[in-house]
Amino acid sequence: MFYRLHRQLTFFCACITSMIFLFLGIACLAAAESGIRSQEEAAFQKDLNTLYQSLSFQNTISHQWIRQASHTYQSVIRLLDNGHPLFFGALNEEEDTTCLLDQAQETAASQYGLNLESFSSSQMVTRHEEFTIKGEDGVSYSASAALIPRQKGNLGVLVLHSLKPLALRLRNLRLTFAGAGAAAVLLLGIFSWHFTKKVLAPVEESRKRQTQFVASASHELRSPLTVILTTLSAVRSGILPRDDSFLDTLESEGSRMSRLITDMLQLANADSHNWSMFPVPTELDTLLLQTWESNESLAFQKNLGWEIRLPEEEIPPCCCDPERIRQVLSILIDNAFSYTPAGGRILLELKAQGTYLCLTVADNGPGIPDSEKAAVFQRFYRMDQSRKSKSHFGLGLSIASEIISLHKGQLLLTDTPGGGATFQILLPCS
Repeated sequence: MFYRLHRQLTFFCACITSMIFLFLGIACLAAAESGIRSQEEAAFQKDLNTLYQSLSFQNTISHQWIRQASHTYQSVIRLLDNGHPLFFGALNEEEDTTCLLDQAQETAASQYGLNLESFSSSQMVTRHEEFTIKGEDGVSYSASAALIPRQKGNLGVLVLHSLKPLALRLRNLRLTFAGAGAAAVLLLGIFSWHFTKKVLAPVEESRKRQTQFVASASHELRSPLTVILTTLSAVRSGILPRDDSFLDTLESEGSRMSRLITDMLQLANADSHNWSMFPVPTELDTLLLQTWESNESLAFQKNLGWEIRLPEEEIPPCCCDPERIRQVLSILIDNAFSYTPAGGRILLELKAQGTYLCLTVADNGPGIPDSEKAAVFQRFYRMDQSRKSKSHFGLGLSIASEIISLHKGQLLLTDTPGGGATFQILLPCS
């Protein structure tokens, strides 16, 4: 399911980002082409102005000058003196060029009323028109036709400038943009694949944990139910007598189920952010001392050293839910009592640590390997999976971690010097 979702999100993300990129690329390409065309038109117009001014002030036009002007302005030039083409100019026109010049001359006369073969001695200013024609080979040309007044009649000028270099330049620009666009789409696709994979990783991990949670919860609930149903079946069939031991078994397994369901409901409330909290200013030294006293007899029964250390300086009150903090301490103390062998030592300590108040539960039991320190806070995790204790479900530390997170604090696990596990509860001072 996640692989299919990954592909769909990758496709959607890549399509959206690629469409945005391509739209911006097309807009930039259009702007670049418009700028290039404008530059080409401006350069052509500048060359025309220079050419027409030169022709206006020249009394004699040589063949060499026409050649030089054609090379300088990269254009084909035809000159008509009072409507008659200059002889040396006509000799150098190629057949294709002559056809294009004739086409441009006809266009100037028919569409713009500029007849270069007319003779007029009354014209006082230069008149010119610019337009575009296309040859039989499909190449476009910028054309200009002009009538320049002279002392005796007028001078007709026809200029053709090929737009093929411009077309090649625009084509190369489009190919460059197309290549850059294709590379960008490919890179966006690769980025989208890794990005969506990273985005889905927490969701997939959450789904795996949820599946594992349901499986573990089902297993834990099935065990007491199996015992209850088996016991009832044995009593009903007469294998076991109906006495107090039968009732004790049912009560024990029912209590176990009740504890498990309570723990699961607490975690569900934490996940849905419905966990009720009632923070009040709390004297943590008093709370720790009360917790120590309530567990003193149990420590004596288990033959465990039970110590408490309180700071000599005054500790400011901490704004927290005292019942929830007691619950966390009970979970940590219960784990310490369960895993510390007889003759061991368990320490409760309170101290100020920067902007935090630190509550410590330390034991000198077997400790927890570094490879499993992070895993112990996972739900239904037990360090010894083969352990058959019915008093622990592997939810206690998960509940404790959730409670401390709701207090904007931290629950840390370190090694006790000399061996064992040390849990530290860091709560903000205010």
